[in-house]
Amino acid sequence: MWYQKDWFTGGNYYNLKEKQVHVEELVIMQPVEQEFHETTHMYYVRSGKASLWINGSKHRIQEGSFFCLYMHHFYKIDEIEKPISCIRVSFHIGLFMFLCFEQHEQDENEKLMYGVPTVFVLKEQEKKRVLKVLEDLLMEKQEDLFLHYNMNIYLAMQLHALYCRYAMHRNRKEMIKKGDVWEVIQRVILDTSKTVPLKEYAKAVHLTPVTLNRQIAKASGYTFFQLQKMGKVFNACALLHFPDLSIQYISDCLGFNTVEDFHRVFKRYMQVSVREYQTANIGSGIQMQIQEESLQILIYLFLNFNHSITLQDMERDLLKKTYVIERRVKESFGKSVQELLEEIRIHIACSYLVATTKSITEILTAVGFGSNSSFQRSFYKYMNQTPKDFRESIRTK
Repeated sequence: MWYQKDWFTGGNYYNLKEKQVHVEELVIMQPVEQEFHETTHMYYVRSGKASLWINGSKHRIQEGSFFCLYMHHFYKIDEIEKPISCIRVSFHIGLFMFLCFEQHEQDENEKLMYGVPTVFVLKEQEKKRVLKVLEDLLMEKQEDLFLHYNMNIYLAMQLHALYCRYAMHRNRKEMIKKGDVWEVIQRVILDTSKTVPLKEYAKAVHLTPVTLNRQIAKASGYTFFQLQKMGKVFNACALLHFPDLSIQYISDCLGFNTVEDFHRVFKRYMQVSVREYQTANIGSGIQMQIQEESLQILIYLFLNFNHSITLQDMERDLLKKTYVIERRVKESFGKSVQELLEEIRIHIACSYLVATTKSITEILTAVGFGSNSSFQRSFYKYMNQTPKDFRESIRTK
């Protein structure tokens, strides 16, 4: 049948996406080794003193230190003079791409990634605002009340927005020196829309490709080519949060030669296929959005079944691309838009045949068929009998 059950029975939109927002209280007593991290990590230091190394640069952290580490930040913590008591919030940056980026002047989003100080000590007023958000996050985690998934995401968004605001208000204290290998590492991970060869990066920093590759491996633990692929894959993870983006589009956007190459590289670095990743990490959110969009399409067809409907009409009225409309209907109902519309018209025709004395000609016109032959053919396909036989069988019961 054409209808879907359980549209609004609490499909848990956030039950998987929310797992990407974690808040935890930590006491760091032992050094934290450098490693590549897929999620973004935000830290607020309550007390303690230690050294934080970010992309080879040393920072001292203390009470009030606030920092946000994106996936291009390789970091480690050592030289712990006093145990670090802190709160860490982690999330996939794709969640924030999906929900909260607003348009800024050119290059401002780029500045947030590597044009502002990553670590800074909050002023008293700033500290109060950040602590209030963190306390609310911890409370939500502890109480586990109704809509706490939503609250966790809203609060994490607020925390990230505060970091962006405070970071942009500070002058960068340490500009990266031209030729610094960490600048190259950042660029390799973030420049994912094109595949820039090693020799171009090497030329820009006045090194040979072999030397640059050796320095990258020594600094990060990964070769140039590994970092390049990892950057593309982790950016793909973020883009997969957008259900309207096809795998082909994501593959092209990230500079892969073919979709097959994208699938192969993704599985190599994530240890799961693209489909398995979507199901395990963002499946519920995507499914709920698909259902909402499919319901919107279904309602539109019910309201306009008696008119001649084209995909171009639906694109204009629903503000969705035709390929999205076709994909949603296929995913949710297993048929084309025209087949779904035809089935709706037949079911409504059945209602007319049962509840009214209208002639078959009047009914086929009322439900949007252009000719008797097409109506008869469609009716028989779905009901396995003619309209006349259907009406007579109902009346004899």
